[in-house]
Amino acid sequence: MRLRTARAGLAVLCLVAAAGCQAGQLQFKNDHRLSFVSPQARHRVTMPLTISWTMKDFDAVGLDGSRDKGRGVFAVFVDRAPMPVGKDLRWVGHKDTSCKRDPRCPDAKYLADRGVLVTTETSVTLDVLPSAPDGAGDEQHYVNVVLLDGTGHRIGESAWYRPFTSKRRSSS
Repeated sequence: MRLRTARAGLAVLCLVAAAGCQAGQLQFKNDHRLSFVSPQARHRVTMPLTISWTMKDFDAVGLDGSRDKGRGVFAVFVDRAPMPVGKDLRWVGHKDTSCKRDPRCPDAKYLADRGVLVTTETSVTLDVLPSAPDGAGDEQHYVNVVLLDGTGHRIGESAWYRPFTSKRRSSS
């Protein structure tokens, strides 16, 4: 009987402790500063494709060396996840030994070849999309837009995602 009472007491203690945890203290929050203008979510697109958005409370001034969280550049990741929070653009080439040895790497061409575009504009135009694996139907694509400070480091956890499709290219 005592063992059963002890277990019941332990269960009550665990419930009380769990009730003290507040989900509101998590850092997850919706960030509505960026709104996509085009393309529409999950719509079929044609090339060239312009991805455009509007942004509130962020000044896109360029890679000016500033660590200010309210200014910097947009990084657009095409069909790939962005770098982790706090990492900089060099993270894109962190597994590439040739990039590790070159202090100029990654440059704009290196990034673009890997589906990463850095801009102060609120739009980018893509002439081609990465090839999707073989399959049937339309190709599924997406972009992620994140904010970088003036040193190229990702600012916070916010990322904005837009999925879309394109006609599958014939294999010729």
